[in-house]
Amino acid sequence: MKKLLVLIFVLISNICFSQLKAVIIDSKTKDKIPYVNIWVENESIGTTSSEKGEFELEIKSPKFILFSAIGFETKKIYSDSIKNILELKPLTTALDEVIIRYKKLTQELIIGKFKKSKINHYYGCGLKPWITARFFNYSDNFEKTPYLKKIRLLTKSDVKNSKFNIRLYSVSKNGEPEKYMYDKNIIGVAKKGKKTTEIDLSKLNIEFPKEGFFIAVEWLIIENNRYEYKYNMEGSIKKLKGLSYEPAIGTILAQTDENSWIFNQGKWRKVWQNNGLGKKYEDKYNLIAVELTLTN
Repeated sequence: MKKLLVLIFVLISNICFSQLKAVIIDSKTKDKIPYVNIWVENESIGTTSSEKGEFELEIKSPKFILFSAIGFETKKIYSDSIKNILELKPLTTALDEVIIRYKKLTQELIIGKFKKSKINHYYGCGLKPWITARFFNYSDNFEKTPYLKKIRLLTKSDVKNSKFNIRLYSVSKNGEPEKYMYDKNIIGVAKKGKKTTEIDLSKLNIEFPKEGFFIAVEWLIIENNRYEYKYNMEGSIKKLKGLSYEPAIGTILAQTDENSWIFNQGKWRKVWQNNGLGKKYEDKYNLIAVELTLTN
């Protein structure tokens, strides 16, 4: 009888949970694709492919799964159709006529300045990948320094050298992040502690678009970023285990939500309004602290 009960339990467990496991590759070159973010559609469940393109994801029942990677078409596929290998199709981008201009690197302009000492609020990542984006408007003042040189962000990490991805997006007609301005991963590395993290863009030869653009931070659910900790529930002395993926990204306060977007559960949404965080934050919005250096 006990053996029968164990068998029934195992069968029920297999019915309720499905373990997806595959390697993601480029459909054209067959190369493995690292840091693909993966979501269960309309649910707060997801993961990231490893540097070898491998991923594992546990779901309770068959669902649509979304795969998003820079330089590739976003793929939506039913979980039952996922086998050992999953292919993503490279994006085909129609390029405008390019005029080659040589950078002089003799002038700089910094926009979005922030003070490290003034920031005490962060965006963090729990167990699922997500993206937060900040829009930068174009100004005629940028004409003499049109090239993107570097990005500075405030990061806070509980592990050494946690990695995150930077995505650069153009803006759509309805104001959302849309097409990639650069079709490869731009990986940032955050040292342990509260640090100002710099990312060099000078070799990418990207000009500030007249329509403006988005700088987006993408969290990666990879082993290198994993941080386990213990905490107490209010009114209890029992220690519970927590898990997060580093780093956290510093934020500043904004009066409106017009420049701040979040990509979660496979969709872009406006950032939510702060509530219950104290008088300083009440009825305001969080905007990632990003400082951008331009050059000529």
